[in-house]
Amino acid sequence: MNILFLLHRVSSSSGKDIVTRILANQFVHLGHNANLCCLEISDNLLDPKIKCFNIFGDWRKIDNSQNISIVKNIVQEENITIIINQECQNIPWVNLAKKASKNSNVKIISCLHFPILMSINHFAPRTKFFPKFFVKFVKKYKDIRAVNFAYDNSNFLILLSEKFLEHYKELQPKKDLSRLRVIANPLSLNFKKIDFEKKQKTILFVGRISEFQKRLSLIIEIWKIILNAKKYDNWNLKIVGDGEDLGKIKKMANGFDRISFEGKQQPDSYFEEASIFFMTSAFEGVPITLAESLQNACVPIVMNSFLSLSDVIKNNETGIISPDGDVQAFAENAMSLMDNELLRRNMAENGMKFIEKFAMNNILPIWKNLFSELANA
Repeated sequence: MNILFLLHRVSSSSGKDIVTRILANQFVHLGHNANLCCLEISDNLLDPKIKCFNIFGDWRKIDNSQNISIVKNIVQEENITIIINQECQNIPWVNLAKKASKNSNVKIISCLHFPILMSINHFAPRTKFFPKFFVKFVKKYKDIRAVNFAYDNSNFLILLSEKFLEHYKELQPKKDLSRLRVIANPLSLNFKKIDFEKKQKTILFVGRISEFQKRLSLIIEIWKIILNAKKYDNWNLKIVGDGEDLGKIKKMANGFDRISFEGKQQPDSYFEEASIFFMTSAFEGVPITLAESLQNACVPIVMNSFLSLSDVIKNNETGIISPDGDVQAFAENAMSLMDNELLRRNMAENGMKFIEKFAMNNILPIWKNLFSELANA
């Protein structure tokens, strides 16, 4: 197969970008030809056999005539057989794939990396002129319209979770959804033996420093409660990542003990040493960092704010699911875990077994079967 990925950017800063790189590298190892087409490329971990192409302009108006011509030329010159659109929640990107592959035998796979309705409460606040219920209604209509457009103009639409599939069917009970498939994101790190003796009394956050989604301010509030308990002087909090709100979060944490901002780093060594992982996101698809924490025996505590959470965590078995927005309950859950080394060890061991379902050797065969379906269609 000659495969072309379409996406906004290829970097090492977001889950979608990382997954694209992982899949492209794996497809090359399987003998396929992989190509990437995006606005920005800054990931230096791509297989050198992967060809990269640029498109230009505003990502929200990506389906301009220049970009359609660029992608059409790539399709012809590289003899592309499959386009994998990683931005299908945006109608212009679906249009770009559709128009660039017109009058060809190219198959289109659209991958939705978020729930069908992506956090209406956060993306549709009340405005000066319209009440919140009306803004939410409009946002819901636009979200469903975009997903339907992607589905109707693709050979397959990929969702990350069975929960997302069930939700889509509930929202569109009369629509033929036979071309939906569920393929989870593969783990980005290799499995390795964990030395529990090397685990430190470290709490970890890994991700983009974006208050809108990740709500780092809640982690700072939680850490303040833990510090005020005055019994965890041997624990520290490490925040790994960069983003638009780093300065704001650093200012909030000013004067707090044993909190460090590590910047943008490869997270492997941090997961290996940390014992507990914090996630307070307002919304997520199926977060890679959460799976990575389980893979590395770093027990997660997560706010119950996204639909796919139970795919990754069994509450009180592989981690702790805490009420959304309740920093006091979250801090109490954290302190209970900090107090009990045996509980941490048991949960960590359970988590490592549970997360094996996301290993590459379990995800790759599903992609192989999908390619076979397309070839025989």
